Amino acid sequence: MKNSLRFFVPPAALANDSVTIVDRALAHQMSHVLRLQPGDRVLLLDGLGSACEVELSTVARDAVRGLVRTRTAAPGEAPLQLTIFLALIRAERFEWALQKSVELGAARLVPVVFARSLPGDRADAHKLERWRRIIREAAEQSCRGLLPQLDPPLSFAEASVQAAQAELPLLLWEGEAPSLRELLRHRPAPTSLSLISGPIAGIRPDELILAQEHGIMPVSLGPRLLRAETAPIVATAAIMYEFEA
Repeated sequence: MKNSLRFFVPPAALANDSVTIVDRALAHQMSHVLRLQPGDRVLLLDGLGSACEVELSTVARDAVRGLVRTRTAAPGEAPLQLTIFLALIRAERFEWALQKSVELGAARLVPVVFARSLPGDRADAHKLERWRRIIREAAEQSCRGLLPQLDPPLSFAEASVQAAQAELPLLLWEGEAPSLRELLRHRPAPTSLSLISGPIAGIRPDELILAQEHGIMPVSLGPRLLRAETAPIVATAAIMYEFEA
């Protein structure tokens, strides 16, 4: 059902062949925004990797009911577990980067405060909730089987410790560094990869040193200087191109 409407629901909602959705926001979207009718079919995702084609029987503002017609594995997941440590930047640009990262296959996203992050580039509870909605909608649109994880913001030092746990930890560096393309093409596909991407003003040399002390490898995207929201997307596309069958 590549062209069907797709929605994430709690796994328990898909435990049986009879489905009941009591999420009022989702029920409102289906009934009043999309104006779905009994007999329409949608794809419901449990966030754990399964997808169910459901024929709707009741569509109301407080609940939606239907019957599971098929169960399959959701096809939208990459074999690589990619975590992107993304610098907090201007809200609309950060949100764009979140959305595209999810569409490209990132499994986990971590906002990071760098030394050169601007004072206004912060995350509060309201922003985190908004970002989770953006991630969810992007995952639905791209038919992801797993709902990507959004972590609370970390300092650069904390992010370096976590990023180093991946099989292949990388940091996008605008200075002289090995080419990301050459690195990816001359090594076997890892099971996990972490990618640190910096703020508009760049990553400080002392942050680079700290990352290297944790075993994180700096890599270059080439001779052109990319925007803070563009660089992680270019890198993610390159990574998925090389490692996703």
